[in-house]
Amino acid sequence: MENRFGVKGSLYNDVFFTESAVSGAAVLRHLSVEISRQNANLTEVKQRLAEQARNLGATVVMNFRYGQKKHKWWELVFTFKWDTESWYGEGDAVKL
Repeated sequence: MENRFGVKGSLYNDVFFTESAVSGAAVLRHLSVEISRQNANLTEVKQRLAEQARNLGATVVMNFRYGQKKHKWWELVFTFKWDTESWYGEGDAVKL
């Protein structure tokens, strides 16, 4: 954990992730990912979000939220979800 821009967070692939809002930051875009594999992990979520952020020229993902969520029964039947749960992550891409 490190402090940057007045908030605590962590660095992954040159993108700073924080669960807090950064004061004075202008949001470029809201980012989100879903990995439809139960055996995925937080590193994979951050990797995908960091790639999206870098493509926008962003250096920070603020308001970062992540976790696992259970698929609904109809998602298992009518889509290509192989596991009963997915990892997800979301946040706001900003350039500071």
